Amino acid sequence: MLKATEQNDKLKRAIILSIALHCVLIAVLIWSSIHQPQESSAGGGGSSIDAVMVDPGAVVQQYNRQQQQTDAQWAQQQRDKQAQQQAEELQQKQAAEQQRLKALEKQRLAAQEAAAAKQQAEAQAKQAAAEAKKQAEAKKAAAADAKADQAAKDKAAAAQAAKQSSDVDALLGGLTEAKNAPKAGGAPAGAGKAKLSGASGAEVDAYKAQIQAAIQNKLYDYNNYSGKTCDIRFKLAPDGFLISVNALGGDPALCQAAISAAKLANIPRPPSKQVYEAAKEGVITFKPD
Repeated sequence: MLKATEQNDKLKRAIILSIALHCVLIAVLIWSSIHQPQESSAGGGGSSIDAVMVDPGAVVQQYNRQQQQTDAQWAQQQRDKQAQQQAEELQQKQAAEQQRLKALEKQRLAAQEAAAAKQQAEAQAKQAAAEAKKQAEAKKAAAADAKADQAAKDKAAAAQAAKQSSDVDALLGGLTEAKNAPKAGGAPAGAGKAKLSGASGAEVDAYKAQIQAAIQNKLYDYNNYSGKTCDIRFKLAPDGFLISVNALGGDPALCQAAISAAKLANIPRPPSKQVYEAAKEGVITFKPD
């Protein structure tokens, strides 16, 4: 841009100088045409001097032609200058557009990479959550299986212990009966055993009431089943441990709640062997008012 300005100034100075010189030349030519030299002679004879005539119109035409050439040259320079400026502006615009397109492409790639990274992170998080859930379910199932297996073992052990205790008690009872049997003329066989091992109905009923109360204490929403009934059958070990419980009939929801409560209940130990033998198996009826 600075170079073009300097060229423009030089051109202007050249044009001004050319105009000034042409003006001087025209003035000289006009002045010469006005003061043309006169022919002189001496003694009727002598040499003659030829004068040169200058046509002012031709001078003006020549000046106009030169001026037109100068103007044409200046106009061409202006057109060249304008074309150069337009080319430079176009080049600058193209460079700016390329930069803008590069920036947009960079932004697009960055957004694409960010979206891909986000998608990958979400997929990994989802996979980790699914794996954690799977492990938790497997752990829960294993714990439930272990608990059920242990409960089955405990029930089997309790049943075995009850059987052994019953066998021992029967053996001891038989020995005691044989020892205390009269030599002759005694009571009929089995009478002494019935007296020894028998339990009063009041004692048995009282213990069954304790069993029902222990189960009912764990049936927290007992009153919500008002108007419904359920019969459950139970079987106990000699120490009061619940060996089995099942529903015989009644409202399914109440029966399920009663069975769950029986498994959680702290059933008291039978007060005696006789009471245990009479109440180790039985049926309890739940009938909320």
